[in-house]
Amino acid sequence: MVKFAAKSFATVVALFCLISAIAFSSVKISLLSFIGDDPSRTEAFLYVMSLENHALKSSIPEGFERSLGRDILELFTNINLRNMKTFLISEIPGLHAATPKIIIAGKGADFTNLPIESPPPDDLDVWEEGNDDPVEESSPPKKQTTTGEPVVFIYSSHNTESFLPLLPNVKDPNRAWHKEKNVTLLGKRLGEKLGEKGIKTLVNEVDIQALLKKRNMEYFQSYSVSREIAVETMKRHKQIQFYFDIHRDSSRRSVTTTTINGKTYAKPYFVIGKEHPNYKKNLELASHLFNALQEKYPGLPRGVYGKTKADGDGVYNQDLAENALLIEIGGVDNTLEELNRTVDALAEVFSEYYWGEAKEASKEK
Repeated sequence: MVKFAAKSFATVVALFCLISAIAFSSVKISLLSFIGDDPSRTEAFLYVMSLENHALKSSIPEGFERSLGRDILELFTNINLRNMKTFLISEIPGLHAATPKIIIAGKGADFTNLPIESPPPDDLDVWEEGNDDPVEESSPPKKQTTTGEPVVFIYSSHNTESFLPLLPNVKDPNRAWHKEKNVTLLGKRLGEKLGEKGIKTLVNEVDIQALLKKRNMEYFQSYSVSREIAVETMKRHKQIQFYFDIHRDSSRRSVTTTTINGKTYAKPYFVIGKEHPNYKKNLELASHLFNALQEKYPGLPRGVYGKTKADGDGVYNQDLAENALLIEIGGVDNTLEELNRTVDALAEVFSEYYWGEAKEASKEK
């Protein structure tokens, strides 16, 4: 019995050493693998299957680095030797569940450049310059002058998020905040562009951050205040189907900028809250817009990022409607020209979606 157990143990150890030797012989392990890209297990599976069915080789992404030993190891153990994070995930209970989820990754998107949500410094007062008109808490968003009922509502929970090129005297990205020159400019332009395409849009004019300050609330409560605005809008305009919360990322230029046909664009990122029943419906819309942007403007969208309560708010008021998105447009270093190009691209692909699939779906209901 003892001899049998010893032989079995020796066999298992030998097999493990053999697989490990094959795997390690086909890959260069680097300290940078902790932050590197991680090809999916689907690609590894396709490669293994393609050894028998050569027709599957066309399904393997171009440039995929082939290694039978490494891919077999990943399939059976979830450990990827090109990404040392997988060792930690396999050893630390609960770490996999807490790891942020990139649902759809655009070009260059990985766990090292996820969208960053950072509050303004405590000593920064974006209202200190000039005099502001008082903000009435009961003031509803103003309706645009075009005819017909609006079907899209645009607002910004963090409406004072700004961009360094709009603030000539500001160099610190942590101080890229302003009461007027901020992401609301993008929301207004998106509303105008959609209106030009025949889509009636309502753009919020209530200063959400001013309400937050007036009530002595914390920055993380921004979504509670913007929720009040969204709910009030839903009551007044029952035809609204789409809710877009426009933000800007805190990431730097190398992450948030791309060049297409000689012109620079601010890369957009779709953020989906996963802690509510409408999650899958919202994800369908985000996925469609991502794919449409990728087709018309290759390399423009950064990705679709799913957030749970462990990663942040986890809902972002997206439980209010089946077509509600949080859209990060560019980052602190993007110019207004770059931002506007991206807004125009978003208006283009959304209008095509609205007059196509969305209208057909509404007829079927």
